[in-house]
Amino acid sequence: MSASQIKAMPSYQPFQCLVCQSRFTRHENLKRHSTLHSRSQAEASLPCDFCHATFSRPDLRNRHMKRKHPEHEQHRVTKRAQRQPAPRQDRLHSSASPIAISPTGSLGGLPSPGSAHSSPGEETRFDSDAIWRPVMRYQQQYDRGHPTENPNIATPRTGIVRTQPTREMLQHQSATSDSALIDQIVQDATDLERSLLLGTSFLKPTNHLDNQLHPIATSQAEPLDTSLAEYSFNHPILDRLSPNDIPQLQDDWAPTALQISRGCNLFFNSVSHFLPFLHSSTFDPTRAPPHLVLSILCLAYQHGEDPECGDQEGSGGSFSIRCFHKARALLASDEDRNDATTMITTLVQSYLLLQICAMMYLCGDNSACGLKMHSHMISLARAGRMTQPMPVESGATANLESLWRGFIKAESHKRTLFAVHQIDALWYQFLSIPRSISHLEIKHEMPCPEDQWSSSSSAEWAHRQLVARNAGPSVTYTDAVRRFLSSDEEITCIPAFDPYGAINIAQFLISSAREISGWSTMTGMLSMERFGALRSSLVALNPFICSGSSTEQTKHATLCAATWETAMIELQMWSPSHTGGIVEGSIDAVLSQSTYLGPSQFLCDASTAKAIQPHVNWFLQYLDETLILDSEAPWVALYAYKAFLIAWQLIQVGIPGAMDAVGIHDGDMEGALMWARKVFQRRQKWQLGKLILSCLDELDK
Repeated sequence: MSASQIKAMPSYQPFQCLVCQSRFTRHENLKRHSTLHSRSQAEASLPCDFCHATFSRPDLRNRHMKRKHPEHEQHRVTKRAQRQPAPRQDRLHSSASPIAISPTGSLGGLPSPGSAHSSPGEETRFDSDAIWRPVMRYQQQYDRGHPTENPNIATPRTGIVRTQPTREMLQHQSATSDSALIDQIVQDATDLERSLLLGTSFLKPTNHLDNQLHPIATSQAEPLDTSLAEYSFNHPILDRLSPNDIPQLQDDWAPTALQISRGCNLFFNSVSHFLPFLHSSTFDPTRAPPHLVLSILCLAYQHGEDPECGDQEGSGGSFSIRCFHKARALLASDEDRNDATTMITTLVQSYLLLQICAMMYLCGDNSACGLKMHSHMISLARAGRMTQPMPVESGATANLESLWRGFIKAESHKRTLFAVHQIDALWYQFLSIPRSISHLEIKHEMPCPEDQWSSSSSAEWAHRQLVARNAGPSVTYTDAVRRFLSSDEEITCIPAFDPYGAINIAQFLISSAREISGWSTMTGMLSMERFGALRSSLVALNPFICSGSSTEQTKHATLCAATWETAMIELQMWSPSHTGGIVEGSIDAVLSQSTYLGPSQFLCDASTAKAIQPHVNWFLQYLDETLILDSEAPWVALYAYKAFLIAWQLIQVGIPGAMDAVGIHDGDMEGALMWARKVFQRRQKWQLGKLILSCLDELDK
């Protein structure tokens, strides 16, 4: 890097926008920038009162007034004073109310999130969402400021006791002109979130940090004020793909009807159970956008061969790659259409399928493209308000059939967002890339039970809906997370929901464990009570995540159980690459680093080995007994390989019974490798299986 380049780089920019990832040196600059994302286009033009000039920010308009119209300064001050709202009585009294801390709050005293907003006349209660929202933002900011990447990030400390902001203050903080009040609310949330992560009491007064050291704490009480009608896909907050990332349409090739029909069958038989956002009974490829059909085919033909090539071995993989590149080119073309805002959901679904194909099946150089598509997909999902429930269409209740179709459309919208959340958590778990979407952004209810989603007719769906009403009202995702994190008995009152929702909760808990382990590594302090709370939550989640019995639920059950077992291992054994600050860009690099660090860096004492052995045994037995792999989610193989690496290390350090579950005797290193090659050779038709086999060769050396 040249001296001029070094000189041009910013010295320290700890404050990052969560929407467009822009960075700033000062907290007030970030707050000023964040207003660009929280107002509509109609509000973005601020006119001068005395000429035709318009401005994007109030401070720029004020500077213009002082320079160009100084003679009107008195008029401007008078007008601003007239607009100033009178102090509210409840705002004056709120500073005298101390924060009520529940001894049974989630994660050691955090107030319960997800409570509904108070209506006029109700008793003002503490808005815990306003505290949980910055908690996740601080955790994300910590990951961006890992000591190995940015040694200038200061170690956070607990803040002093703050007074309790009222619900009305939090709801109106974006509209009030009282900047001191806003700063106070933001500071309260920052102190509480730090106490959460550090495992310290909220009631213990300590030294206060300077505002310049605060991580991101801007709170958005309401969703972005950007309607789809106003939204432009050239908006700067979108992480658009560069022209070099988009293949050009060079021919008019399209898959045949036979290829599409076979591909859809392969998708719903082998893929849709771990990405359950398309409804098999009502999906019509002739009515779906071509980019979505091609995205489906690129994943489907990883599990089958091309019928137009006589099902020749390897033809499915070649056809998958062709569909992959064609879908990417069509996506770029369709985003530039005038009606692109009407197909947000299908655009997000296509990017989701394509990035999984790139990251988990194609691997290698395609991974960089997959990560760019992931960032772009998150931007599209936010722009299209996919974190919010789909509004009910007027006139959609004409008959039972239309009710059923409306339900499928809304449920598909919801499940797509859950899939986005899960993949975002997976990239954080595997690659240590900071999460782009928080669970607090998800305003949806938990996914409906599997039997309702899989209904093949409106009558069947109506019957199952009537039966399910006896179970009580459904809960939102954020409320479900709160209940599993809490120490109360609210979990027993949660009505049935799809295990896919439980997988998302498990992924959230894995991410939380990683954030705490990273913080513990950075600071040298260990908060066992936090890990204890996460473990209790996972134990409580187990009946919900591993309860399948039917054929379709059995496909769910494998992924559910694998996710849960992985979470239990993560709580006991920290990933050496994550705690070492290693951020990867591909699954190839993840496997290489895991293989290199695994045998040399896992520290397994007898008590840790005893705690993780049942969970490692689950994966060993799964690998040994599973012979048909057409419906295996690719990340299950990655989970299983990491579990084998732990068993390998346990054998190497002499822990007794490390691989007894699959008949490998203590100290038999050669037998353990032979067994691993046998079980992973069943997956060698996929690139991920080939990579694992090459890593096993490295272990043999």
